[in-house]
Amino acid sequence: MQKQNFLLRMRNHYSVSNIFVVDQEHNCYLVSDSCALYNAEDKSGPEIEDCINNDKTEIGKILKGNVYCKNIVPDDVHKIKKNLKSWSDSREVDVILTIGGTGFSKRDVTPEATKQVIQKEAPGMTIAMLTSSLKITPMAMLSRAVCGIRDKTLIINLPGSPKAAKECLSVIAPAITHAVDLVRDNKQKIKGVHENIQNNSAVDDSLQTCQHKTSLYLGNIVDRYRESPYPMISVEEALQIIHKCTETLKPKSVVIEKSYGRILDCDVYSKYDLPPFRASIKDGYAILASDGKGSRKVLSGIKAGDIATAIKLQPGTCVRVNTGAPIPDDATAVIQVEDTKLLKGTSDNTEEEEIEIMTEIKHGQDIRPIGCDIKKGELILKAGTKLGAIELGLLSACGYTEVSVIDFPKVGVLSTGDELQYPGTLLMPGHIYDSNKITLLSILKENGFDSMDMGIAQDEEAIMINKIEHALKQVDVLITSGSVSMGDRDMLKPILQHHFDATIHFGRVNMKPGKPTTFATCLYQNRTKYLLCLPGNPVSATVTMHLFVLPLLKLLCKDSSTPTIVKTKLMASYNLDPRPEYARAILQWNNTDILPLAYSTGNQISSKLLSCKNANALLILPGRTAETSELHQGDIVQAMLLGLTNCA
Repeated sequence: MQKQNFLLRMRNHYSVSNIFVVDQEHNCYLVSDSCALYNAEDKSGPEIEDCINNDKTEIGKILKGNVYCKNIVPDDVHKIKKNLKSWSDSREVDVILTIGGTGFSKRDVTPEATKQVIQKEAPGMTIAMLTSSLKITPMAMLSRAVCGIRDKTLIINLPGSPKAAKECLSVIAPAITHAVDLVRDNKQKIKGVHENIQNNSAVDDSLQTCQHKTSLYLGNIVDRYRESPYPMISVEEALQIIHKCTETLKPKSVVIEKSYGRILDCDVYSKYDLPPFRASIKDGYAILASDGKGSRKVLSGIKAGDIATAIKLQPGTCVRVNTGAPIPDDATAVIQVEDTKLLKGTSDNTEEEEIEIMTEIKHGQDIRPIGCDIKKGELILKAGTKLGAIELGLLSACGYTEVSVIDFPKVGVLSTGDELQYPGTLLMPGHIYDSNKITLLSILKENGFDSMDMGIAQDEEAIMINKIEHALKQVDVLITSGSVSMGDRDMLKPILQHHFDATIHFGRVNMKPGKPTTFATCLYQNRTKYLLCLPGNPVSATVTMHLFVLPLLKLLCKDSSTPTIVKTKLMASYNLDPRPEYARAILQWNNTDILPLAYSTGNQISSKLLSCKNANALLILPGRTAETSELHQGDIVQAMLLGLTNCA
């Protein structure tokens, strides 16, 4: 996407305004700064400037612009008009963003100045910002922002507070590029966008992202949402979003003893021939094949680890060798000890002097040539290979002591809820012990991921923020359980959005259990952090852990392995839910049935962790339809295997 030209005019509490010019070719430079004269700190300007300049922010990814000029202008209609006209009439500025001066005070005159400058209004953008803001606070109705067009420039008024300005810009950002193309009459790009819309192509990811950045209400319970603002997506769509948003972690060099379970970052080639010398395959005698059957004088013995190059074989002689030992350079065969008999030993009966070969001999018999297993420079392991016992053995055999692998993600697990207590404490009325954390930590360990216990966060905003901050300082991935549904204390999503500027990529999944599962990312200390927020019910947390968390962690460390899906025969009937359901089951194999048999683990209610006991699979049950409301014993469904499957 081509970068757009922007101009930003921003206002602070001392009735002065900043102006930025943004385009693809210039860096940011200051035109004038009246804030310094008024001893005021401009907060909104740097916030918006960073959003546009930084291509790691969601707004920056969408707009792909660079602020190269900014100015602060007093709240004077004439001076504001003069600046807006000057930049828009230059025909080099695509977009002017003004910040501040849209309220009810006497000096709030930015909309009046803008109206006198623009030639066409763009009310849709104003309505979009207002609609989004009203979901956050009813005070948004007091904004008088104006959007419009002057010649080839789009002019947009944003509110004055950093938070409100950023929220409003995030709402309209996905439309700005297309608006600029329309204003500039860029027919080719306009045609492409229209074709996508007419073909019902996927909605622009950036538009979905910004739409999801509106907050849930944390104030009066009466005003909370009665319906989730997040669209319901399928499990498949959720996995695609996770895949698209996840970047592989950086590689690192580790000693092979610590590389078990990791993924190779690059192709690996053998440093040596294997074997590096001609070696005997059998315990026996190195001989000249041309001698044929008959007696041989035994010159000496060679064991593994010895050097054989100094030994010369003459016709009628041989050398005793052990399996894997080097053989003399002129030996042309090895005869196994079972095909010989002793003719004569030494006087002290400690060594062999003469043997007889009882069978015919073939040239090259039982000799491993140099490099017959692996040649020097041969590819032994491809990038993306998961290192297990055999792979580590290969690396050692080919001379490697360390190897470049994808780093393992640092993972933290945080439980949320006022009702949770640590096991071992005296259980208070209305409380339960936290079982989710130990369950999730154990699943991670079973799948080769080390993780950290980040404790329990009560449903208090300050506590939850502190717990999340503490976790994000230490981990790449934070897994939470609880506080993502529709209760008045479920505050995790708005906290992530407003305190951590997180992008909620999805907040509802069409599945049972686990509907409120949420996936978010944020930039924290200049590093991308991944958050998978699981429901608080124990079964829901366990199921979504397998379906979403493990795939995310594998993507981060470049592990391309996927869950094993098999067909299975039901041994019980199931009433189908409107949502696709992942039911816990025990799969058993026998000698008579082609398919494994699926036995239910009992009541599948999402709070009943006992239903996961002994389960080695999740049955993938389809959603109920008018034609099919239940499945019966003997029906065939798919199942996802979990961990070490019981094949009894």
